[in-house]
Parts: sequence; structure tokens; C-alpha cells
Amino acid sequence: MIDELEVPAYITCTLPQLRSELTHRQHIYDSMHVLTDYTKRMALEHNFREVKKCMSLVEKIYNKGNILVKNAVENVFIFAFSSIRMLCNIVEWRMVQSFMPSDLYALYLQQVISSKD
Repeated sequence: MIDELEVPAYITCTLPQLRSELTHRQHIYDSMHVLTDYTKRMALEHNFREVKKCMSLVEKIYNKGNILVKNAVENVFIFAFSSIRMLCNIVEWRMVQSFMPSDLYALYLQQVISSKD
């Protein structure tokens, strides 16, 4: 099980380019914001290989994380899917969507549906 203090190191193992941004981030929500912003940037730069890597990483973090980690993933990363969708054109969004793990996409759909209630 991954706890909130292990997430920055877990991220930098896969994405070492984020090491400097995560060095002083102690809070799990800060770490997830860094990863979310990076994923958005990669989508807008059409670096879909990196988007896929980010999605796989988040899936691992979510599946192995404790409840605090899972909440951060849901409240920051998955919540950001809507903003990614608004920033992308339909083709870009379909590419991003194709890399979303099905369990995370299902959580996103739940968020969208519950926000309309």
C-alpha cells in the first residue's frame, strides 16, 4: 500500500522530469496537482505517449494507495478530466480518453453525473 508521503517518490520514479517540482511538496494534493498539470500540458502538446504514461501511473497510484491517496486522485486528477476536455478539441479529447484506465474513467463519469444532480 502506498501512503501519501510515498507518492512524490513514486511519481519521480516514472517521471523524473517532475523531481524538482515535487521536491518540496509534502502534501498529497500538491503532488497530484503537479502530476495533473503535467498531464494537461502533455495533452495540449500532443505528447500522447507521455499522457498514456501519466494515466498508467495514476492508475497504479490509485490502486495501491491508501484512502487519503485515493481521495487525492479522485479530487484532483480525475476531477481535472473536465478541464482537460474543455482545453482539447474533440480529436485530442478522444486520444486522451483512450488512455484513461476504465476504472478511473468510471469514477470521472460518476463525478459528472453527480454534479448534475
